Parts: sequence; C-alpha cells; structure tokens
Amino acid sequence: HLLDCCLETDNATCLIVTSAERARDRPQRPVYIMGVAGRTSKPRTDFHWAHGPITRVAGYYAKDIVFGQAGITPEDLDITGSYDAFTFTAMLQLEAYGFCEKGEGGAYVSSGIIELGGRRPNNTSGGHLCEGYTHGMSMVIENVRQLRGTVDDYCPGAHAGKHSYDYSPGNCRQVKDAELAMNLGWAVPPTGSALILRR
Repeated sequence: HLLDCCLETDNATCLIVTSAERARDRPQRPVYIMGVAGRTSKPRTDFHWAHGPITRVAGYYAKDIVFGQAGITPEDLDITGSYDAFTFTAMLQLEAYGFCEKGEGGAYVSSGIIELGGRRPNNTSGGHLCEGYTHGMSMVIENVRQLRGTVDDYCPGAHAGKHSYDYSPGNCRQVKDAELAMNLGWAVPPTGSALILRR
C-alpha cells in the first residue's frame, strides 16, 4: 500500500489575508473568504482513544458552520480541494461534507465528477498524493489560482491567461469559469477544517 500514502515533504507556502478594500488595489485579483471552520474537539489531540469517528468532527461539524457562513450548499461549488494524505481520505471527506451520501464516496469519485472536465473537479494540482504533503495548504493555493484563472499548466497561452480547457493528460488544468471553491480538511480525529472561497 505504499502508493496509498503521500510522501512527507519539506515545503513552504504563503497566504496573504487582508481586507477587501486593501486587496482591491493589489496586482493579483483578490479571492474572497466566504466561510471558514476549524475545530479541535478535545483539550489534547493525543488522546485518540477518546475521540469519535474522524468524519464526525471534520465533516459534519465543519460542514454546518462553513456552509452556513457562506450561504451555499455543496451543489453550488465548482471546485473542491480535499486533504488526501491517503487514497481513502478524499472519499470520506466528500461523504462527510455532504457531496454524496455516507457509503457512496467510491461511486461518487468513480463517476468522473471530480476529474478535470467533470462537474466538480477535486485536487486539480494532484493533491498530496502527487505533490507531496503540505498539510492542505497547497490545495488552498491551487483553489485561489483556479478562481483567479492563473493555474500554471501546459496550455500554450497559459502564461497570458489563455487556456484551451483540453483536459487530456498533460494539457490544461484550469477549470472553466470557476467561481466557488472549497477546501476540506482534517488531520487526527479531533481536528477538522473547511474553507469556502469565491472569485
């Protein structure tokens, strides 16, 4: 099961969070935070024996908060970015956050809905399993780039912001007309987080 686990990777990421007024005059087009949730359900995260299922805290709790703040439902989203340190975690998160029913994650993922060109692409940069372990931050950066239309891919005009939307292997990664994105996260059983962004 070696390929079911991502590699531990040394990396650095940076996000700048500021007011909408200050962001308006920056060189990069701003992306706005619509909802955010984070939780640790116990005083200490090393008491794993005392926790319920990982999906309970990370999905069900964060789902109610983040969708309530944003005023949207899973159906409204164009892109998702799921914490995927292991191959099974994205499916469990998609179930827990309400994209499909519990136990239907495999069928949901296999349907093609999360592929580039599908209804709601997930982890368009490849996620942890392809890029390395960034504790979810690379997926946030990828979703910001998607909403800005600045994804770095192999389209001939990508550097100028022109994309082919040809999703065959080795071509375009830019999701067409993406307006809403969500990052789904969790770590050990008592922690969960979620972030909804809009263009």
